[in-house]
Amino acid sequence: MTFRERLQSWRYNLVPDHLIGEILSKRWTDNAIPFIALIAVIAGFGTAIPGFFKPLSLQESTRQLGEFSIVVTGLTVVLLGGGIDLSVGSIFALATFTAVGTFFIFEAPVWMALAAAIATGLVCGAINGYLIGFLRLRAFLTTLVTFIIGRTIFDILVVNYGAAIQTSMASSDAWDFIGDGTFAGLSIPVITAIVLAVITHIALTRSRPGWHVLAVGGSRRSAHNAGIKVKRTVFMTYVFSGFCASVAGFLIACRLSGAGPGTGLNMEILALTAAVVGGISLGGGRGSVVKGLMGAIIVLVMNNGLIRLGYGTGANQMVIGLMLAVAVTIDIRWLKNRHKVLNEVYVAPIYLKMGEAQSAEPDSGTPYALNNAISRTDYIGLGELEGPEDVILDRDDHLYCGTRHGEIVRFFAPDYTRSEVFAHVGGFPLGLAFDRQGNLLSCVGAMGLYSISPDREVTRLSARDAPLLDLGAGRRPSARPQRSRHRPRWPHLFHRFHQALRRA
Repeated sequence: MTFRERLQSWRYNLVPDHLIGEILSKRWTDNAIPFIALIAVIAGFGTAIPGFFKPLSLQESTRQLGEFSIVVTGLTVVLLGGGIDLSVGSIFALATFTAVGTFFIFEAPVWMALAAAIATGLVCGAINGYLIGFLRLRAFLTTLVTFIIGRTIFDILVVNYGAAIQTSMASSDAWDFIGDGTFAGLSIPVITAIVLAVITHIALTRSRPGWHVLAVGGSRRSAHNAGIKVKRTVFMTYVFSGFCASVAGFLIACRLSGAGPGTGLNMEILALTAAVVGGISLGGGRGSVVKGLMGAIIVLVMNNGLIRLGYGTGANQMVIGLMLAVAVTIDIRWLKNRHKVLNEVYVAPIYLKMGEAQSAEPDSGTPYALNNAISRTDYIGLGELEGPEDVILDRDDHLYCGTRHGEIVRFFAPDYTRSEVFAHVGGFPLGLAFDRQGNLLSCVGAMGLYSISPDREVTRLSARDAPLLDLGAGRRPSARPQRSRHRPRWPHLFHRFHQALRRA
Protein backbone atom coordinates (compact mmCIF):
# COMPACT_ATOMS: atom_id res chain seq x y z
CA MET A 1 0.00 0.00 0.00
CA THR A 2 1.41 3.37 -1.02
CA PHE A 3 1.66 6.34 1.36
CA ARG A 4 -1.24 8.10 -0.40
CA GLU A 5 -3.43 5.01 -0.11
CA ARG A 6 -2.55 4.70 3.57
CA LEU A 7 -3.57 8.33 4.17
CA GLN A 8 -6.89 7.71 2.44
CA SER A 9 -7.42 4.61 4.54
CA TRP A 10 -6.80 6.57 7.75
CA ARG A 11 -9.10 9.36 6.60
CA TYR A 12 -12.06 7.04 5.89
CA ASN A 13 -11.52 4.88 8.96
CA LEU A 14 -10.71 7.52 11.59
CA VAL A 15 -12.86 10.53 10.61
CA PRO A 16 -16.47 9.69 11.67
CA ASP A 17 -18.41 11.25 8.81
CA HIS A 18 -21.35 8.97 9.56
CA LEU A 19 -21.71 10.57 13.01
CA ILE A 20 -22.32 13.95 11.38
CA GLY A 21 -24.95 12.41 9.14
CA GLU A 22 -26.47 10.59 12.11
CA ILE A 23 -26.79 13.88 14.00
CA LEU A 24 -28.25 15.76 11.04
CA SER A 25 -30.85 13.05 10.48
CA LYS A 26 -32.29 13.49 13.99
CA ARG A 27 -35.28 15.76 14.55
CA TRP A 28 -33.79 17.39 17.64
CA THR A 29 -31.05 19.01 15.54
CA ASP A 30 -33.60 21.57 14.37
CA ASN A 31 -33.95 22.66 18.00
CA ALA A 32 -30.22 22.46 18.71
CA ILE A 33 -29.27 25.06 16.11
CA PRO A 34 -31.42 27.93 17.49
CA PHE A 35 -30.54 26.86 21.04
CA ILE A 36 -26.82 27.22 20.30
CA ALA A 37 -27.49 30.62 18.72
CA LEU A 38 -29.48 31.63 21.81
CA ILE A 39 -26.64 30.69 24.17
CA ALA A 40 -24.13 32.53 21.98
CA VAL A 41 -26.23 35.74 21.86
CA ILE A 42 -26.92 35.80 25.60
CA ALA A 43 -23.27 35.05 26.45
CA GLY A 44 -21.99 37.66 24.00
CA PHE A 45 -24.20 40.55 25.10
CA GLY A 46 -23.97 39.51 28.75
CA THR A 47 -20.20 39.85 28.53
CA ALA A 48 -20.22 43.10 26.53
CA ILE A 49 -22.88 44.97 28.57
CA PRO A 50 -22.16 45.74 32.25
CA GLY A 51 -25.05 44.84 34.54
CA PHE A 52 -26.81 42.80 31.86
CA PHE A 53 -27.77 40.08 34.34
CA LYS A 54 -28.84 42.39 37.19
CA PRO A 55 -32.33 41.54 38.56
CA LEU A 56 -33.80 44.97 37.78
CA SER A 57 -32.50 44.88 34.21
CA LEU A 58 -33.73 41.35 33.68
CA GLN A 59 -37.15 42.16 35.13
CA GLU A 60 -37.71 45.02 32.70
CA SER A 61 -36.40 42.97 29.79
CA THR A 62 -38.60 40.01 30.65
CA ARG A 63 -41.73 42.21 30.56
CA GLN A 64 -40.93 43.15 26.97
CA LEU A 65 -40.01 39.56 26.23
CA GLY A 66 -43.35 38.30 27.57
CA GLU A 67 -45.34 40.67 25.38
CA PHE A 68 -43.18 39.98 22.33
CA SER A 69 -43.28 36.20 22.87
CA ILE A 70 -47.07 36.19 22.86
CA VAL A 71 -47.10 37.86 19.44
CA VAL A 72 -44.48 35.39 18.16
CA THR A 73 -46.56 32.46 19.44
CA GLY A 74 -49.55 33.58 17.41
CA LEU A 75 -47.43 34.15 14.30
CA THR A 76 -45.83 30.71 14.77
CA VAL A 77 -49.22 29.01 14.50
CA VAL A 78 -49.94 30.92 11.27
CA LEU A 79 -46.58 29.91 9.79
CA LEU A 80 -47.10 26.27 10.81
CA GLY A 81 -50.41 26.39 8.95
CA GLY A 82 -48.64 27.48 5.77
CA GLY A 83 -49.54 31.20 5.96
CA ILE A 84 -47.97 34.50 6.94
CA ASP A 85 -49.33 37.44 8.91
CA LEU A 86 -47.80 40.88 8.35
CA SER A 87 -50.60 42.64 10.22
CA VAL A 88 -49.65 41.57 13.76
CA GLY A 89 -48.02 44.97 14.38
CA SER A 90 -51.14 46.94 13.45
CA ILE A 91 -53.41 44.52 15.38
CA PHE A 92 -51.09 44.91 18.38
CA ALA A 93 -51.32 48.71 18.12
CA LEU A 94 -55.11 48.76 17.65
CA ALA A 95 -55.60 46.43 20.64
CA THR A 96 -53.35 48.68 22.75
CA PHE A 97 -55.34 51.78 21.84
CA THR A 98 -58.64 49.97 22.42
CA ALA A 99 -57.53 48.94 25.90
CA VAL A 100 -56.27 52.40 26.98
CA GLY A 101 -59.24 54.11 25.33
CA THR A 102 -61.74 51.87 27.10
CA PHE A 103 -60.02 52.31 30.46
CA PHE A 104 -59.04 56.01 30.38
CA ILE A 105 -61.65 57.65 28.12
CA PHE A 106 -64.73 55.61 29.04
CA GLU A 107 -63.37 54.82 32.55
CA ALA A 108 -64.54 51.22 32.24
CA PRO A 109 -63.30 48.36 34.47
CA VAL A 110 -60.09 46.54 33.65
CA TRP A 111 -61.87 43.39 32.55
CA MET A 112 -63.89 45.41 30.04
CA ALA A 113 -60.69 46.93 28.65
CA LEU A 114 -59.29 43.41 28.27
CA ALA A 115 -62.48 42.21 26.56
CA ALA A 116 -62.42 45.19 24.18
CA ALA A 117 -58.77 44.55 23.26
CA ILE A 118 -59.39 40.83 22.66
CA ALA A 119 -62.49 41.60 20.59
CA THR A 120 -60.42 43.95 18.43
CA GLY A 121 -57.82 41.25 17.83
CA LEU A 122 -60.42 38.59 17.08
CA VAL A 123 -62.21 40.81 14.56
CA CYS A 124 -58.98 41.70 12.76
CA GLY A 125 -57.84 38.07 12.76
CA ALA A 126 -61.25 36.93 11.49
CA ILE A 127 -61.03 39.41 8.60
CA ASN A 128 -57.62 38.06 7.62
CA GLY A 129 -58.79 34.48 8.05
CA TYR A 130 -61.92 34.96 5.96
CA LEU A 131 -60.07 36.66 3.11
CA ILE A 132 -57.25 34.10 3.06
CA GLY A 133 -59.00 30.94 4.17
CA PHE A 134 -62.40 31.14 2.52
CA LEU A 135 -61.81 33.58 -0.35
CA ARG A 136 -58.34 32.09 -1.02
CA LEU A 137 -56.53 35.39 -1.41
CA ARG A 138 -52.74 35.58 -1.19
CA ALA A 139 -51.66 35.67 2.45
CA PHE A 140 -48.72 38.02 1.90
CA LEU A 141 -50.66 40.65 -0.05
CA THR A 142 -53.80 40.36 2.07
CA THR A 143 -52.05 40.83 5.39
CA LEU A 144 -49.94 43.62 3.88
CA VAL A 145 -53.13 45.47 2.96
CA THR A 146 -54.73 44.90 6.37
CA PHE A 147 -51.46 46.03 7.99
CA ILE A 148 -51.57 49.32 6.09
CA ILE A 149 -55.26 49.88 6.81
CA GLY A 150 -54.92 48.97 10.48
CA ARG A 151 -51.88 51.21 10.91
CA THR A 152 -53.72 54.10 9.28
CA ILE A 153 -56.72 53.67 11.56
CA PHE A 154 -54.43 53.57 14.59
CA ASP A 155 -52.63 56.77 13.58
CA ILE A 156 -55.96 58.57 13.10
CA LEU A 157 -57.22 57.44 16.51
CA VAL A 158 -53.99 58.46 18.26
CA VAL A 159 -54.11 61.94 16.73
CA ASN A 160 -57.77 62.50 17.65
CA TYR A 161 -57.92 60.88 21.09
CA GLY A 162 -54.34 60.85 22.35
CA ALA A 163 -54.81 64.00 24.40
CA ALA A 164 -57.95 62.65 26.10
CA ILE A 165 -56.04 59.54 27.16
CA GLN A 166 -53.12 61.51 28.56
CA THR A 167 -55.35 63.88 30.59
CA SER A 168 -57.57 61.16 32.04
CA MET A 169 -57.54 60.65 35.81
CA ALA A 170 -58.75 57.05 35.75
CA SER A 171 -56.74 54.62 37.89
CA SER A 172 -56.98 51.06 39.14
CA ASP A 173 -54.86 48.84 41.36
CA ALA A 174 -55.51 45.86 39.09
CA TRP A 175 -54.35 47.87 36.07
CA ASP A 176 -51.13 48.88 37.84
CA PHE A 177 -50.51 45.34 39.10
CA ILE A 178 -50.79 43.88 35.59
CA GLY A 179 -48.42 46.50 34.25
CA ASP A 180 -45.81 46.65 37.05
CA GLY A 181 -46.52 43.88 39.56
CA THR A 182 -45.00 40.44 39.93
CA PHE A 183 -46.26 37.06 41.08
CA ALA A 184 -43.79 34.52 42.49
CA GLY A 185 -40.97 36.70 41.18
CA LEU A 186 -42.32 36.74 37.61
CA SER A 187 -44.08 39.58 35.85
CA ILE A 188 -47.61 39.12 34.54
CA PRO A 189 -46.53 39.27 30.84
CA VAL A 190 -44.00 36.48 31.42
CA ILE A 191 -46.55 34.30 33.23
CA THR A 192 -49.09 34.91 30.48
CA ALA A 193 -46.56 34.09 27.77
CA ILE A 194 -45.53 30.83 29.48
CA VAL A 195 -49.12 29.68 30.05
CA LEU A 196 -50.12 30.53 26.47
CA ALA A 197 -47.04 28.83 25.04
CA VAL A 198 -47.66 25.63 27.03
CA ILE A 199 -51.32 25.50 26.00
CA THR A 200 -50.45 26.16 22.35
CA HIS A 201 -47.71 23.51 22.37
CA ILE A 202 -50.06 20.90 23.85
CA ALA A 203 -52.78 21.85 21.36
CA LEU A 204 -50.41 21.52 18.39
CA THR A 205 -48.87 18.21 19.47
CA ARG A 206 -51.66 16.45 21.37
CA SER A 207 -54.97 17.56 19.86
CA ARG A 208 -56.80 16.98 16.60
CA PRO A 209 -57.03 20.71 15.64
CA GLY A 210 -53.28 21.06 16.16
CA TRP A 211 -52.57 18.06 13.94
CA HIS A 212 -54.85 19.58 11.32
CA VAL A 213 -52.82 22.81 11.40
CA LEU A 214 -49.56 20.90 10.81
CA ALA A 215 -51.17 18.79 8.08
CA VAL A 216 -52.51 21.85 6.28
CA GLY A 217 -49.11 23.53 6.54
CA GLY A 218 -47.38 20.46 5.14
CA SER A 219 -49.67 20.02 2.13
CA ARG A 220 -53.09 21.62 1.72
CA ARG A 221 -54.07 19.33 -1.11
CA SER A 222 -53.21 16.19 0.86
CA ALA A 223 -54.99 17.57 3.92
CA HIS A 224 -58.11 18.26 1.83
CA ASN A 225 -57.99 14.75 0.35
CA ALA A 226 -57.73 13.36 3.89
CA GLY A 227 -61.00 15.05 4.86
CA ILE A 228 -59.57 17.98 6.83
CA LYS A 229 -61.50 21.25 6.58
CA VAL A 230 -58.67 23.33 5.20
CA LYS A 231 -60.54 26.62 4.94
CA ARG A 232 -61.73 26.53 8.53
CA THR A 233 -58.28 25.53 9.78
CA VAL A 234 -56.59 28.43 7.99
CA PHE A 235 -59.27 30.78 9.28
CA MET A 236 -58.69 29.70 12.88
CA THR A 237 -54.91 30.20 12.65
CA TYR A 238 -55.38 33.88 11.78
CA VAL A 239 -58.01 34.30 14.48
CA PHE A 240 -55.56 32.87 17.00
CA SER A 241 -52.82 35.19 15.76
CA GLY A 242 -55.12 38.18 16.24
CA PHE A 243 -56.01 36.95 19.72
CA CYS A 244 -52.33 36.70 20.74
CA ALA A 245 -51.55 40.15 19.35
CA SER A 246 -54.50 41.64 21.26
CA VAL A 247 -53.43 40.04 24.57
CA ALA A 248 -49.91 41.41 24.10
CA GLY A 249 -51.41 44.83 23.26
CA PHE A 250 -53.44 44.82 26.47
CA LEU A 251 -50.35 43.95 28.53
CA ILE A 252 -48.27 46.78 27.07
CA ALA A 253 -51.23 49.13 27.57
CA CYS A 254 -51.19 48.29 31.27
CA ARG A 255 -47.42 48.77 31.43
CA LEU A 256 -47.25 52.11 29.56
CA SER A 257 -50.77 53.41 30.29
CA GLY A 258 -50.84 55.01 26.88
CA ALA A 259 -50.39 54.57 23.14
CA GLY A 260 -48.27 56.60 20.76
CA PRO A 261 -47.15 56.64 17.11
CA GLY A 262 -44.35 54.16 17.91
CA THR A 263 -46.63 51.52 19.44
CA GLY A 264 -46.21 48.27 17.54
CA LEU A 265 -43.90 49.87 14.98
CA ASN A 266 -41.90 47.21 13.09
CA MET A 267 -43.46 44.56 15.35
CA GLU A 268 -44.31 42.37 12.35
CA ILE A 269 -40.68 42.40 11.11
CA LEU A 270 -39.33 41.53 14.55
CA ALA A 271 -41.88 38.75 15.08
CA LEU A 272 -41.29 37.26 11.63
CA THR A 273 -37.53 37.39 12.14
CA ALA A 274 -37.86 35.71 15.54
CA ALA A 275 -39.98 32.90 14.12
CA VAL A 276 -37.68 32.21 11.19
CA VAL A 277 -34.48 32.54 13.25
CA GLY A 278 -35.99 30.07 15.72
CA GLY A 279 -36.40 27.50 12.95
CA ILE A 280 -40.05 27.90 11.87
CA SER A 281 -40.21 26.99 8.21
CA LEU A 282 -41.74 29.54 5.85
CA GLY A 283 -43.06 26.62 3.83
CA GLY A 284 -45.30 25.54 6.72
CA GLY A 285 -45.72 22.31 8.63
CA ARG A 286 -42.27 22.32 10.28
CA GLY A 287 -41.45 23.98 13.59
CA SER A 288 -42.72 24.30 17.15
CA VAL A 289 -43.69 26.85 19.76
CA VAL A 290 -40.39 26.26 21.59
CA LYS A 291 -38.47 27.29 18.48
CA GLY A 292 -40.54 30.45 18.21
CA LEU A 293 -39.80 31.34 21.83
CA MET A 294 -36.07 30.79 21.33
CA GLY A 295 -36.17 33.02 18.28
CA ALA A 296 -38.05 35.69 20.24
CA ILE A 297 -35.37 35.70 22.95
CA ILE A 298 -32.58 35.91 20.35
CA VAL A 299 -34.13 38.85 18.50
CA LEU A 300 -35.16 40.80 21.59
CA VAL A 301 -31.81 40.33 23.37
CA MET A 302 -29.95 41.39 20.25
CA ASN A 303 -32.21 44.39 19.66
CA ASN A 304 -32.01 45.65 23.25
CA GLY A 305 -28.31 44.82 23.45
CA LEU A 306 -27.47 46.94 20.43
CA ILE A 307 -29.42 49.86 21.89
CA ARG A 308 -27.61 49.57 25.23
CA LEU A 309 -24.28 49.43 23.42
CA GLY A 310 -25.06 52.81 21.84
CA TYR A 311 -26.03 51.79 18.33
CA GLY A 312 -28.88 53.70 16.69
CA THR A 313 -32.15 52.51 15.24
CA GLY A 314 -30.62 52.18 11.77
CA ALA A 315 -28.03 49.69 13.01
CA ASN A 316 -30.73 47.63 14.73
CA GLN A 317 -32.83 47.49 11.60
CA MET A 318 -29.83 46.53 9.50
CA VAL A 319 -28.89 43.70 11.87
CA ILE A 320 -32.47 42.45 12.02
CA GLY A 321 -32.68 42.57 8.24
CA LEU A 322 -29.46 40.61 7.86
CA MET A 323 -30.65 38.03 10.40
CA LEU A 324 -33.92 37.61 8.51
CA ALA A 325 -32.13 37.26 5.16
CA VAL A 326 -29.68 34.67 6.50
CA ALA A 327 -32.43 32.72 8.29
CA VAL A 328 -34.66 32.65 5.21
CA THR A 329 -31.76 31.56 3.01
CA ILE A 330 -30.76 28.77 5.36
CA ASP A 331 -34.37 27.64 5.75
CA ILE A 332 -35.03 27.48 2.01
CA ARG A 333 -31.71 25.93 1.04
CA TRP A 334 -31.66 23.43 3.90
CA LEU A 335 -35.24 22.36 3.28
CA LYS A 336 -34.47 21.86 -0.40
CA ASN A 337 -31.06 20.19 -0.09
CA ARG A 338 -31.41 18.33 3.23
CA HIS A 339 -31.48 14.89 1.63
CA LYS A 340 -28.54 15.72 -0.63
CA VAL A 341 -26.42 16.78 2.33
CA LEU A 342 -27.34 13.62 4.25
CA ASN A 343 -26.47 11.46 1.26
CA GLU A 344 -23.06 13.10 1.06
CA VAL A 345 -22.04 12.80 4.70
CA TYR A 346 -24.17 9.99 6.12
CA VAL A 347 -22.81 7.16 3.94
CA ALA A 348 -19.05 7.01 4.66
CA PRO A 349 -17.24 4.30 2.65
CA ILE A 350 -14.64 2.33 4.61
CA TYR A 351 -11.49 2.44 2.53
CA LEU A 352 -9.62 -0.86 2.59
CA LYS A 353 -7.13 -2.13 0.02
CA MET A 354 -8.45 -5.34 -1.48
CA GLY A 355 -6.30 -8.43 -1.14
CA GLU A 356 -5.21 -10.77 -3.90
CA ALA A 357 -8.13 -12.43 -5.63
CA GLN A 358 -8.46 -16.16 -4.93
CA SER A 359 -8.28 -18.53 -7.84
CA ALA A 360 -11.36 -20.23 -9.31
CA GLU A 361 -9.39 -22.76 -11.33
CA PRO A 362 -10.30 -26.45 -10.84
CA ASP A 363 -8.28 -28.22 -8.13
CA SER A 364 -6.79 -24.93 -6.92
CA GLY A 365 -7.80 -25.67 -3.32
CA THR A 366 -9.65 -22.39 -2.76
CA PRO A 367 -13.33 -22.12 -1.75
CA TYR A 368 -14.02 -20.65 -5.19
CA ALA A 369 -12.45 -23.52 -7.17
CA LEU A 370 -14.61 -24.82 -9.99
CA ASN A 371 -16.49 -27.91 -8.80
CA ASN A 372 -18.47 -29.93 -11.32
CA ALA A 373 -19.07 -32.98 -9.14
CA ILE A 374 -22.82 -32.58 -9.54
CA SER A 375 -22.43 -33.23 -13.26
CA ARG A 376 -21.65 -36.89 -12.46
CA THR A 377 -25.07 -37.42 -10.78
CA ASP A 378 -27.19 -40.41 -11.75
CA TYR A 379 -30.55 -39.36 -13.20
CA ILE A 380 -33.83 -41.12 -12.40
CA GLY A 381 -36.46 -41.29 -15.11
CA LEU A 382 -34.56 -39.05 -17.49
CA GLY A 383 -36.50 -38.91 -20.75
CA GLU A 384 -39.39 -40.91 -19.26
CA LEU A 385 -41.19 -38.38 -17.07
CA GLU A 386 -42.76 -35.06 -18.00
CA GLY A 387 -43.25 -32.39 -15.34
CA PRO A 388 -42.72 -34.17 -12.01
CA GLU A 389 -43.67 -31.60 -9.34
CA ASP A 390 -42.93 -33.50 -6.13
CA VAL A 391 -41.15 -36.70 -5.02
CA ILE A 392 -41.59 -38.81 -1.88
CA LEU A 393 -40.22 -42.06 -0.45
CA ASP A 394 -42.28 -44.78 1.28
CA ARG A 395 -41.21 -47.10 4.10
CA ASP A 396 -39.42 -49.39 1.61
CA ASP A 397 -37.56 -46.45 0.00
CA HIS A 398 -39.61 -46.69 -3.19
CA LEU A 399 -39.80 -43.33 -4.96
CA TYR A 400 -43.12 -41.79 -6.06
CA CYS A 401 -43.65 -38.80 -8.34
CA GLY A 402 -46.40 -37.40 -10.57
CA THR A 403 -46.47 -36.49 -14.25
CA ARG A 404 -48.43 -33.92 -16.16
CA HIS A 405 -50.41 -36.74 -17.78
CA GLY A 406 -52.20 -37.47 -14.49
CA GLU A 407 -50.16 -40.50 -13.47
CA ILE A 408 -48.27 -41.26 -10.26
CA VAL A 409 -45.19 -43.34 -11.08
CA ARG A 410 -43.36 -45.57 -8.59
CA PHE A 411 -39.62 -46.28 -8.96
CA PHE A 412 -38.41 -49.37 -7.11
CA ALA A 413 -35.46 -49.29 -4.74
CA PRO A 414 -32.55 -49.66 -4.53
CA ASP A 415 -31.34 -48.56 -7.98
CA TYR A 416 -34.62 -46.89 -9.15
CA THR A 417 -34.21 -48.26 -12.67
CA ARG A 418 -37.49 -50.17 -12.71
CA SER A 419 -40.78 -48.26 -12.57
CA GLU A 420 -44.52 -48.70 -12.89
CA VAL A 421 -47.64 -46.54 -12.94
CA PHE A 422 -48.83 -46.68 -9.36
CA ALA A 423 -52.13 -44.81 -9.93
CA HIS A 424 -53.89 -42.64 -12.44
CA VAL A 425 -55.73 -39.64 -10.97
CA GLY A 426 -56.58 -37.83 -14.20
CA GLY A 427 -55.24 -34.41 -13.28
CA PHE A 428 -51.81 -32.95 -12.62
CA PRO A 429 -50.46 -34.32 -9.29
CA LEU A 430 -48.64 -31.62 -7.37
CA GLY A 431 -47.75 -32.19 -3.69
CA LEU A 432 -47.41 -35.72 -2.28
CA ALA A 433 -47.54 -37.03 1.31
CA PHE A 434 -48.15 -40.28 3.23
CA ASP A 435 -50.51 -40.57 6.20
CA ARG A 436 -50.10 -42.97 9.15
CA GLN A 437 -52.15 -45.70 7.42
CA GLY A 438 -49.82 -45.69 4.41
CA ASN A 439 -52.24 -43.92 2.07
CA LEU A 440 -50.63 -41.67 -0.50
CA LEU A 441 -52.19 -38.22 -0.51
CA SER A 442 -51.90 -36.09 -3.64
CA CYS A 443 -53.00 -32.53 -4.26
CA VAL A 444 -54.23 -32.57 -7.86
CA GLY A 445 -54.33 -29.27 -9.67
CA ALA A 446 -57.86 -27.84 -10.20
CA MET A 447 -59.38 -31.11 -8.93
CA GLY A 448 -58.78 -31.30 -5.18
CA LEU A 449 -57.19 -33.72 -2.71
CA TYR A 450 -56.97 -37.41 -3.53
CA SER A 451 -56.04 -40.46 -1.45
CA ILE A 452 -54.48 -43.59 -2.96
CA SER A 453 -54.53 -46.64 -0.70
CA PRO A 454 -51.73 -49.25 -0.72
CA ASP A 455 -54.12 -51.34 -2.88
CA ARG A 456 -54.12 -48.48 -5.44
CA GLU A 457 -57.73 -47.49 -4.75
CA VAL A 458 -58.16 -43.80 -5.63
CA THR A 459 -60.56 -41.73 -3.46
CA ARG A 460 -61.36 -38.06 -3.74
CA LEU A 461 -61.46 -36.40 -0.29
CA SER A 462 -64.11 -33.78 0.58
CA ALA A 463 -63.78 -30.70 2.80
CA ARG A 464 -65.27 -32.64 5.76
CA ASP A 465 -62.50 -35.25 5.53
CA ALA A 466 -59.68 -32.70 5.76
CA PRO A 467 -59.79 -32.27 9.59
CA LEU A 468 -59.75 -36.05 10.02
CA LEU A 469 -56.46 -36.56 8.18
CA ASP A 470 -53.73 -37.97 10.40
CA LEU A 471 -50.37 -36.96 8.99
CA GLY A 472 -48.48 -37.60 12.20
CA ALA A 473 -48.70 -34.06 13.56
CA GLY A 474 -49.18 -35.38 17.10
CA ARG A 475 -52.49 -33.57 17.73
CA ARG A 476 -55.52 -35.79 17.91
CA PRO A 477 -58.07 -34.69 15.34
CA SER A 478 -61.50 -33.72 16.49
CA ALA A 479 -64.12 -36.43 16.16
CA ARG A 480 -66.66 -33.85 15.02
CA PRO A 481 -65.99 -32.22 11.65
CA GLN A 482 -65.90 -28.45 11.70
CA ARG A 483 -68.55 -26.48 9.92
CA SER A 484 -67.34 -24.91 6.70
CA ARG A 485 -67.41 -21.12 6.87
CA HIS A 486 -68.94 -21.05 3.38
CA ARG A 487 -71.73 -23.49 4.20
CA PRO A 488 -75.11 -21.72 4.20
CA ARG A 489 -76.84 -21.56 7.58
CA TRP A 490 -80.38 -21.01 6.32
CA PRO A 491 -81.51 -24.73 6.50
CA HIS A 492 -80.54 -24.83 10.17
CA LEU A 493 -82.35 -21.55 10.87
CA PHE A 494 -85.42 -22.76 8.99
CA HIS A 495 -85.46 -25.95 11.10
CA ARG A 496 -85.34 -23.96 14.35
CA PHE A 497 -88.13 -21.66 13.10
CA HIS A 498 -90.27 -24.69 12.20
CA GLN A 499 -89.78 -26.18 15.68
CA ALA A 500 -90.81 -22.90 17.29
CA LEU A 501 -94.01 -22.84 15.26
CA ARG A 502 -94.86 -26.38 16.31
CA ARG A 503 -94.37 -25.53 20.00
CA ALA A 504 -96.64 -22.51 19.58
